Amino acid sequence: MAMFAKKVDGDSKLGMDAAVLPSSAAPATSRGYGIAETIQLMRELPGDQNSELVVRVVRATLASLNVRLPDIIEDASRKQKTIQDRIAAVHATIADLEKQLQGHRAEIATLEADLAETSSVKERLQAAERTALPPPTAAPGKPIVTTLIGSSIAP
Repeated sequence: MAMFAKKVDGDSKLGMDAAVLPSSAAPATSRGYGIAETIQLMRELPGDQNSELVVRVVRATLASLNVRLPDIIEDASRKQKTIQDRIAAVHATIADLEKQLQGHRAEIATLEADLAETSSVKERLQAAERTALPPPTAAPGKPIVTTLIGSSIAP
């Protein structure tokens, strides 16, 4: 297996090849080795083979680097809380957006009903206008005489 190498010049890392450690582990030493670096390390290791052995090797390797597992576990708990809070915030945002969508859909339904009623009334008025008698036209120079409720108006 490539992840195990012979012990070279007093190397006390349980024979683990130094190349197994992620390159991102170096910058992490300024703030400590946390869950992000551990996740990266675990991604690079074979997980489908003897997982108990892999975990023991990782644990021993981290211990040799003075990295405490309780610190990583605590960092993992913080990360879980942060992720859970973010998930809850996104769910809340989605709920707000769904309420807005529902309001917009209700507004559209009201507008569509108003449009349908307006169109119906307009069509009735247009039909009434087409069937109405044409307005009386007067001969040139003669005034139009109209009748108001049975009485006539003389010019």
